[in-house]
Amino acid sequence: MYCYHHNWHKGKVFEIEEAVSELKIIHVAGTKGKGSTCTFSESILRGYGLRTGLFTSPHLIDVRERFRLNGIEISQGKFVDYFWCCFHKLKEKTSNEIPMPTYFCFLALLAFKIFATEQVDVVILEVGLGGRYDATNVIQKHVVCGIASLGYDHMEILGHTLTEIAAEKAGIFKSGVPAFTVPQPDEAMRVLNEKASKLEVKCYTKEPNH
Repeated sequence: MYCYHHNWHKGKVFEIEEAVSELKIIHVAGTKGKGSTCTFSESILRGYGLRTGLFTSPHLIDVRERFRLNGIEISQGKFVDYFWCCFHKLKEKTSNEIPMPTYFCFLALLAFKIFATEQVDVVILEVGLGGRYDATNVIQKHVVCGIASLGYDHMEILGHTLTEIAAEKAGIFKSGVPAFTVPQPDEAMRVLNEKASKLEVKCYTKEPNH
């Protein structure tokens, strides 16, 4: 549904499932500001000496902008090597029952392959669309997740109310993993808190600094 086929989950096709499971991941969803949140988080962590991997979307000019290692977009040489490695692996696994993944799903899988192989200290992942069914949401447990400002977007997929949209975004919550959110409209905040309570997630609301 939406972005991926269940057989592509967790990097199994690239035989990196164990390496992906060991990645320390910060996962960010939202309608507005999630890209900025990811970029600021990466910069702060890199400033503390951590080797970072950042996956964001969309790109402006070059698709390599989506993949950053230590704040620098991946080199053309590395990108080409990883791209063809992943592409050929996927082609070997496709069939009538298991088609090639969608464009964004392929890029998400490519990001996991890059960051696992490069052995980064921390990965910052920006959700592409929604959260619950997004291609980035294949990790079993992350370090922390964040919800940026929520509003009306992709309503034909996520729903026509903030309640429905918030439920999709909260799909990235994982049991026992802390979450942070900016203040949200009441109906959205109610959904986030309910989801957090069910999963025993400590959900912190952080007022923006002006």
